[in-house]
Amino acid sequence: MNGPLAQFVALTCHANAFLRGRQVPEFFPGNSTCQFCDSVKFFEVSKTLLRKVRETPVAANPNAWFEHLRTERVTGIRLICTPQNKPGISDRMSSAFVGGGGTWSMEALQPRAKSAVWLSRWEVWNQNAPERRIWRVSYGRVSEISTRASGDGELESDGKRLRSALAEICAFSEKHDCSGFTACFVRAIETLDSGGAKRHGYHKDLIPNGAASGLATYLLDACQSAWVFGGMGSWNDMSFERAEQTEYDRVSEQLFNILNETIQTAANASSALNP
Repeated sequence: MNGPLAQFVALTCHANAFLRGRQVPEFFPGNSTCQFCDSVKFFEVSKTLLRKVRETPVAANPNAWFEHLRTERVTGIRLICTPQNKPGISDRMSSAFVGGGGTWSMEALQPRAKSAVWLSRWEVWNQNAPERRIWRVSYGRVSEISTRASGDGELESDGKRLRSALAEICAFSEKHDCSGFTACFVRAIETLDSGGAKRHGYHKDLIPNGAASGLATYLLDACQSAWVFGGMGSWNDMSFERAEQTEYDRVSEQLFNILNETIQTAANASSALNP
């Protein structure tokens, strides 16, 4: 999964662990999703009478944000992916661009059946920043909505669907000698088939220890290995002839959609356990 999505997942899981009374480590700068970040801050976004956007600081770092959530009596964080699928370009193909691939957000569950919606903004502040920390990340509380019923699937069901989708796309990749991508799919399958005994994902700290089930943890690991979507040089950057192109589109869209659903379900499982 790409950097912004990985950080959304990690923030969701760490916030849920904190809100359930667990101790969590300092998220910034140590979490692997912050490796290239100069700052990770949180703001409340509003508009003035003249319709200008105002950003009021809420927290200077993720752990301060966790404290803010508790003060606001937030009971949990829910990660949400809202499909865009704009005319002429699917979310899979638009994932190559900033702001593409669907809209990811965090919903903070509040009293009286209300939820605050948080969106992210990643900005390059210095291409030559020390330690390659070129990104300044802002999370904005952009609106308040009525809390919606959870649209999450079941972990076991999502895992089985993911395994099936991986088998199909892996077979297509092998048929067309896409060895580098085949290796990605094989690693994801290995993680699933080993019940998480063999993990290959880059981010080992998306979920604090013990804050979610083993199944949720290794599903997120498999999703990292299987994420091959992006811009130039990615799985998206290929084309085939006629029937093969149709099959390529089918297995690609299938995996992309199931990955998004599984990531959402697995991350949100962090709010379903007792402390």
